[in-house]
Amino acid sequence: MEQKRAALTGIDGVYIPVSNRKQSEQWYIEHFGLENGGDYLLAGRQEVFIRERVDERVLTFRTNQWLDKGGSYEMPVVCFRSSDIDGLYEHARSNDIPVGEMIIHSWFKEFDFYDPDGNKLKVWQPNGQLCG
Repeated sequence: MEQKRAALTGIDGVYIPVSNRKQSEQWYIEHFGLENGGDYLLAGRQEVFIRERVDERVLTFRTNQWLDKGGSYEMPVVCFRSSDIDGLYEHARSNDIPVGEMIIHSWFKEFDFYDPDGNKLKVWQPNGQLCG
């Protein structure tokens, strides 16, 4: 009998490093609609743990495997989904949240944003579809 191989089955949570947990949790709730789940925030059913860091590291790395022409890109580690990316983008811009340009691909839209601690994060939504 063949033995079943162990496998990862999903992502249980993401962890975002911040300098002030309570302030950051309020910021994510106010500006991006995350919900308070007790010891974590919820983005839909995904748990987002906001944790105070003891160093100055942020969630990014550089890659040349993202842009069409192979240029260097500061890659976010976390990508959220949105059911209203246009509204979210306008809200972020009108509240002086640093955002990249809205990029419209053939089948989805995306933009990058920075939280108050300098963590770069991404938001995306399939074109013509709701996702939560």
